[in-house]
Amino acid sequence: MPGPDMSTTNAPFGLIPWGPVIRANLYAVATNNTNAIGRGTLMEANGTVYATPKCGVLAGAFDEEGGADGSLLGAVLAVFDHNMDPLKYLPATTTGNSVIAGIVLVADSPAQLYVIQEDGDTSSLVLNDVANNADVIGTTVDTDTGLSAQMIDSSSKGTTATLAVKLMRPHPDDTVNSTNTAGRYSRWIVKLNSAHLGEGATNTAV
Repeated sequence: MPGPDMSTTNAPFGLIPWGPVIRANLYAVATNNTNAIGRGTLMEANGTVYATPKCGVLAGAFDEEGGADGSLLGAVLAVFDHNMDPLKYLPATTTGNSVIAGIVLVADSPAQLYVIQEDGDTSSLVLNDVANNADVIGTTVDTDTGLSAQMIDSSSKGTTATLAVKLMRPHPDDTVNSTNTAGRYSRWIVKLNSAHLGEGATNTAV
């Protein structure tokens, strides 16, 4: 059954897996994280490993709203404190145990598809944007739901390989603008355009 058309409703939720979760792994968030992290937050590898109280040594990650080449891991599925107790979200500047603020479970397969809302603030996406790339914007979390407020930055669309996501297709329930005028919040199916765990030594776009 078709669901509701959400293209005129501005209700961001970050990046949520579309279809089955292919793979997920735990990552440590360093103490005093700059931004809040919730379910749906896009994460980037930080190049550091951390000894954790309950999970041994974990690779580090932090929230990402750009698309640095080869850095993107995937979106958060669950959030925990440094002792692996579940959290609704990880607040900004969390001390934790003074080494890590917390731990996140990330859907980190380069082949993972996600659904994410566009921001539609200065322009909106159109059907011809399928297979283009775009950045992700936003650094906040809804403290009631624990969901990320990240969205596609509609005006960033283009062919640049380092933009965060590739636009695969619109959500089947949503109406997409016929022109690129602002004010549309359509959901799109995307994949990471530049995945840290992609094939090849240089970790380039996949």
